[in-house]
Order: sequence, then structure tokens, then C-alpha cells
Amino acid sequence: MVTVLRKEYPEIADIIAERIKKTLPEEKLDDLCHISEIVETFKRDKGICLVSWTNRKSNYNRELLIAVMLMFYHPEKLLQLTTSRSKFGMLKQLSKLIGSSQPILSGDLANAIVAFKAYDKFRKEVYRIYEIIKTENNFFTT
Repeated sequence: MVTVLRKEYPEIADIIAERIKKTLPEEKLDDLCHISEIVETFKRDKGICLVSWTNRKSNYNRELLIAVMLMFYHPEKLLQLTTSRSKFGMLKQLSKLIGSSQPILSGDLANAIVAFKAYDKFRKEVYRIYEIIKTENNFFTT
């Protein structure tokens, strides 16, 4: 479908590409060392004082945190513009920081992607927290 769109309707493909660019953050983080800053600012904003999160399935705050992290490291994945794997090492690092296992976090990642697409309230909360974390930690300032 995409090939036909690009080939037969290039002007529409260009409009769609522009809209997608406006939806994506202009900049992304590459260095995983910022994960701890993201987690700490997230916990402070949400009023979470846990040292170790549970391995209980389907945890809203974990899903929200993962969605926010994807906005920083791999927004295309969150917006389902790619099927590629998430940033290498991101879940491993997060697992160490919050005490949840990687398989649980992988499930939360899938749930976060679905929630971001399906629930306007979830999506707005992701954008809100993303902006707070970006501002408080001076990400992308030169």
C-alpha cells in the first residue's frame, strides 16, 4: 500500500510524511545513561517512592514510564511507524533500575504501544511527562 501511495500519489505521501514528522519529537537521546534521570523525574512527578517495582503483570505506571522512555529513545516504535526492536539495552538498564524483570518489561512495552494508540488520556499523559522530564533534565538544550 505504501509503495502504491508513493508511486501513484506522491503529493499525498509527502503530506503524510510531513504530518508524521510533526508528531515525532525533533530530537532523540542516544546515551542510555539518561535512563536513571528519566526514572527519577518520572517517580517524582508521579509521587512514586518505590525503590523496587513489582513483577506484577500489567502495571499502569511501568507502562507509562516505558512509553515516556520510548518518546526519548525510539518514538517511531511508540507511534508504530517501525516494527524494529526497541533501543538495544534500554529494557535491561530499566530492569536494573526499577527491579522488574526484562520479560515483564517487554510485556509492558507492548501494552504501552497499544495504550498510546488507543487511549487519548494515556497519550496526553505521556506527552505531559515527556515535556517535564525534558525540561527538568535540560535534554536537547545547546
